[in-house]
Amino acid sequence: MNISFIINVVLLLAIILILLLYYNTSTKLNKIAKGQIPSAIEKEDDVEISVDKKKIEIGEGTMIMTVEERKELIFFSDKPKFQMGELLRASAEALGHGILGNSYKAMLNSGTTIVVKRLRDLKPFTKEEFAKILNAIADMKHPNLLPLLAYYHSRDEKLMLYSYAANGNLFTRLHDRDGNRAPFSWNSRLSVARGVARALVYLHLNHKFQNIVPHGNLRSSNVLFDENDAVLVSDFGLASLIAQPIAAQHMVVYKSPEYGYARKVTMQSDVWSYGSLLIELLTGKVSINSAPQGTNGVDLCSWVHRAVREEWTAEIFDKEISGQKRALPGMLRLLQIAMRCIERFPEKRPEMREVMREVEKIQAPVISEDDDDVSGDRSLTDDSLSTSTSMIGDER
Repeated sequence: MNISFIINVVLLLAIILILLLYYNTSTKLNKIAKGQIPSAIEKEDDVEISVDKKKIEIGEGTMIMTVEERKELIFFSDKPKFQMGELLRASAEALGHGILGNSYKAMLNSGTTIVVKRLRDLKPFTKEEFAKILNAIADMKHPNLLPLLAYYHSRDEKLMLYSYAANGNLFTRLHDRDGNRAPFSWNSRLSVARGVARALVYLHLNHKFQNIVPHGNLRSSNVLFDENDAVLVSDFGLASLIAQPIAAQHMVVYKSPEYGYARKVTMQSDVWSYGSLLIELLTGKVSINSAPQGTNGVDLCSWVHRAVREEWTAEIFDKEISGQKRALPGMLRLLQIAMRCIERFPEKRPEMREVMREVEKIQAPVISEDDDDVSGDRSLTDDSLSTSTSMIGDER
C-alpha cells in the first residue's frame, strides 16, 4: 500500500477527530450559557470563583440573580453601607422597565431603601472600562442629581444601586389624575423647571462621560422627588453605556430634529429635551417622549408651534394652573424659553447656562384663592409670544 495514501488517511482521521471534539465542547458551552447544564465554577481573571444563584422576591414574581460569593458591591464612599448578602435578603418590588433593564425597590433589613437597576443591552465593555464610566457618573455630585451609591459587576450580572426617591416622579405627578393626587401648582412646576435646569447646567459644565451628550434621556419619568420634594434628575450618563442601536431607538435626544435630518446628536440635543420637558410641565399633556409603553403621547413640540401659529396660545396651559392670573406672566415666560430650546437647528438654541439664568428670573407669585380665571383669555397671541422671545434674545 502506498505510504503517502496511509499518511493522508491518518491526517483525515485526525482532522475529523478534532472537529468532533470542537463540536462537543462548543455544544456543551452553549448549553451551560443557556442554563441547560448547571455550572458550579466561573472563571474570571484566571481565578476560580464559586457561583451561587440567589433569589430576590418581588411583587410580581422572582428575579434570579447570579452572584459570586467572593465578590461584593463596589461603593463610591469610604465605608460600604451594606453588603451583597444583605441586598440578597432584602424584600423588593418592581418599579418599572427602562431602556437599560428593570429597576427594583429593595428594602434592606436595616431600614434603608435603595433602587437596584439591573443592566442589559450594554456595549461590550471590559470590567475596567465599565468601572471607569461608573466612576465618572458617581463623580457627578449636585443637589439636583440622583446619586449613584454603588455597582456590581460580573460576567452574568451588572447592577447599579441608587438612592431611593420617596415621592415618585414627575410623570406620575403630572398625569396621574385620580382622586388621591395632590394638586400640582404653578409654583411647584416652576421649582421643577429650576431644579432640572440647574442639574443640566452642572452636567454640561462637568461631564466626564464618553458620550458627547451629558444626559441623553431627559424625560418626566426621570425627574424624581425625594422625601422633601427636592427635584432629582436620574439616568444621566447612561448614554455612555448603552449600545448605539438601542440608544437611537429609545433615548430622548434621538428624537430631536437634528437626528432626524442629520443622524447626529450634540450637547444642544439635551437643550431640546429640556424644552420638551418644559412644554409637558406647562400643558399637562403626555409627551410622546415620556409616554410609557401602551400609552399614546403627543408630539408636544409640533403641537405647541401650531398653537402659537394659530393664535390660541392661552389654551396651551394645563387647566390646573391656567386659572391663576398672577402666575400667567411666568407661565408665558417659561413657554417662551421652551420655544427657544426646541428650535429646529441646534445652533439656534441657547446654552443651558443661559436657559437657567432666564428660568431663575421668573418670580414665583403669591397665589390667592380669589385669583380671576383667565383660561378663556385669548389675548395671548403669537405677537405677544414672539415679542417677548425677542426680548430674551436681546438680554444675552
